[in-house]
Amino acid sequence: MDPAATIIGLAVTRLRQVFSPDASVPPLGGGTDRVWIVAGAEVVPPPWVGTDSGSCTGCGPYIWVRLVRRWRTEEFPTESVSAWCAAQAAVTIEAGIARCHALDASAAELEEIAAVQWDDSWRIDRALCAATADAKAAGVASDTALGAGEPFGPDGLVIAWTQLAHAQLEGQWRK
Repeated sequence: MDPAATIIGLAVTRLRQVFSPDASVPPLGGGTDRVWIVAGAEVVPPPWVGTDSGSCTGCGPYIWVRLVRRWRTEEFPTESVSAWCAAQAAVTIEAGIARCHALDASAAELEEIAAVQWDDSWRIDRALCAATADAKAAGVASDTALGAGEPFGPDGLVIAWTQLAHAQLEGQWRK
């Protein structure tokens, strides 16, 4: 089995844990047990994250994981520009969350949105740290690294946070 699939599965599991509505410390903006595995160069949140009305009533978070790229390395975490097939294989995954951002938000609501995004960023970082440790413990990654988390938006009714994680694949998948 492709070790990237295992790494993605571990990230999904950890994201479900930290964003669970039943978590011991629930997410400030509301939680969900649903994590989407998506493909493509960009993630386009579904319409239910934000509506045409300018209101965020009833909108839930949209959480995803995607495989960003596969690459080769001779010295992880640096990508080898002239990588050859015998160089160590590595993958980069992205975890993210999108939430509705009301167009007519008051100053107090904007402050609350900021606090929710900080909480979301902390949870994504925790989930990716745990998932990469799980990947090493499961023997599918020999080394891992986290990228910086970054905000997106507001764009229309959507505000989001994403973060990358990198894993050098272990065992027979290294070459």
